[in-house]
Amino acid sequence: MWYPKIPQRFGDGPLPGGGWVAEEKVHGAHLALVSDGRTARAAGRRGPLDEDRLETFFGVTRLWPVLATAATAAARAAGREVILYGELAGGGYPHPRVPPVEGVGPVQTGVWYSPDLVWLAFDGAVATSSGTRWMSRAELADLVARVGLRCVPLVGRGPRQKLRELPVDFPTLVPGALGLPELPGNRAEGYVLKPAGSWDTGERGPRPVLKVKHPGFAEDARYDGARPFVPPPGGVTGVPAWLLAAAVERLTPPRADAARSKLGPAADTAALAAEVVADLLADLADDLGGLPEPDRRRLAAALTPAARTLATFQDHPS
Repeated sequence: MWYPKIPQRFGDGPLPGGGWVAEEKVHGAHLALVSDGRTARAAGRRGPLDEDRLETFFGVTRLWPVLATAATAAARAAGREVILYGELAGGGYPHPRVPPVEGVGPVQTGVWYSPDLVWLAFDGAVATSSGTRWMSRAELADLVARVGLRCVPLVGRGPRQKLRELPVDFPTLVPGALGLPELPGNRAEGYVLKPAGSWDTGERGPRPVLKVKHPGFAEDARYDGARPFVPPPGGVTGVPAWLLAAAVERLTPPRADAARSKLGPAADTAALAAEVVADLLADLADDLGGLPEPDRRRLAAALTPAARTLATFQDHPS
């Protein structure tokens, strides 16, 4: 299911009362994570991203092992297919005390979030018998936190009329949430208003959502800095996209269970992750008829953070 376009004014008709939330509108690239609890796939605004498109999507393959593992963990926790909608952002942070990250560039310019790429969830949905159920802000925040991900910052909570009085000109809240020093003049793109609770479209129709955008974004070229991303030779992670995808598909709960069985219940997360990666690479090498040592090392570096996520979730599944 593709994410509905967010209007800048509410349509005709009554609006629901109750609690609403205002969330920061992050200036980046739309990237959804779709999982049924067994596999995960990525989608942009124009449709699913296959291996080749994922490789050229702003270098997101450097995050894909962690994102895919987290998405499958989220779907298992929910007990059904889940779509996590988020924004890929970051890739530059021009602060004298923050060193740049080699091999990445800004997804967008004008608002600076992080020296490395960061993915921030702004919505979550599950299918129902009659339509789509949008998760509440609290449900989404809890779910993504449990699998090691983050939501876009919350700007405010309360009655819709009160939130409409929020100033549209405010500093982005993302760097502070990531522990980064403040950049002068680093203004947010705006905010998005929506009901705070869950919303079943089969019962209630389309959910009302509104974006309130800083007017400067429509007229200032500083905020239009997306450029085509050209992956380096050998891929963003140093291995071809098809090889990374084949490895990520093997990051499964049974593999983590097997590592736990082998190492015992006292094994810590680091040891479990190392065992998962070693077993996975041995399995992959058998399937491929061998795996060159440079590819093995690069894959291990790319997969280890995701293996830690998997091992952590297996320790604390609820």
